[in-house]
Amino acid sequence: MPKLNIDEMCEPIVIVVGKKEYTVEDIPRDMAVRMQKLGEKAEKDGDIGPLADLMAEVLGAEKPDIAKLGMRKLTMLVRRFMDTITEELEGKNVPKAVVEK
Repeated sequence: MPKLNIDEMCEPIVIVVGKKEYTVEDIPRDMAVRMQKLGEKAEKDGDIGPLADLMAEVLGAEKPDIAKLGMRKLTMLVRRFMDTITEELEGKNVPKAVVEK
């Protein structure tokens, strides 16, 4: 019988910001929706402040630690974080499912 171990397929994402390490196990669905909406809004009007607050929440970081990031670092953080999730969902960076007997 095929066995898919989602825990192994969705490894935690480790992010280092300001020499502090954060581990993201998963993202609640409501937070993912908020992230998408804030990302679209930030692209439209250029205001990345709310996105910084949300990233702090996602990482479990102090808001001032993320708020002090400049545009380059915050944009890189958001884009690379989202790229990692997208690649994982598309199966580009996850181990293949193994059929156990």
